Amino acid sequence: MYKHSELTDEYKDFIYSKYNVLGNIRLIANDSDFENVEKMLSTMKKDIHLPTDRIIIEHFDSDYYLPEFPYGLTMYNLFTAFKKLDIPLFTMLLVSNSFGIEKEVQQLIIDTNDCPTVINTFISWYHYTNQYQEIEIDADEIIMPGISMMGHARAHRNALYHYIESNSLLDKVAVTYRKNVK
Repeated sequence: MYKHSELTDEYKDFIYSKYNVLGNIRLIANDSDFENVEKMLSTMKKDIHLPTDRIIIEHFDSDYYLPEFPYGLTMYNLFTAFKKLDIPLFTMLLVSNSFGIEKEVQQLIIDTNDCPTVINTFISWYHYTNQYQEIEIDADEIIMPGISMMGHARAHRNALYHYIESNSLLDKVAVTYRKNVK
């Protein structure tokens, strides 16, 4: 029922019991393709939205920021897509691990009577499990002071790798990098 979601079953059960969920969008899977976000949102648009209608927006990743923008580019693009498709902002249920995201939301809304619902949490199925295994780590075996995890088309990860490479730090910082990452 809840395919492709970072929310825990407990969160999903609560949200689905309280609201009429029209759909769920994981921004981390779509933030580089807002045309796809618009397509998904267009399938959730109704002629008349009821007060209980919600579109879950999962914002579980860092955003991209520019000095002159008081909000992230992903948030800006998301609000622009809602406005372009004429979907009321009250239908947006924004679940984010970015505490303080409400400040960005407040700067992006036009009508204070049409505001998204924001849930701040650090708990997602990436971060929480009741099934764990303790791992003993021998600190003497640590030979590199840092690790850069690469492999996904994320601009900040590629920028970090290229900074490390161009400053001849590959022998000082352990990195993994796949060529031809899209």
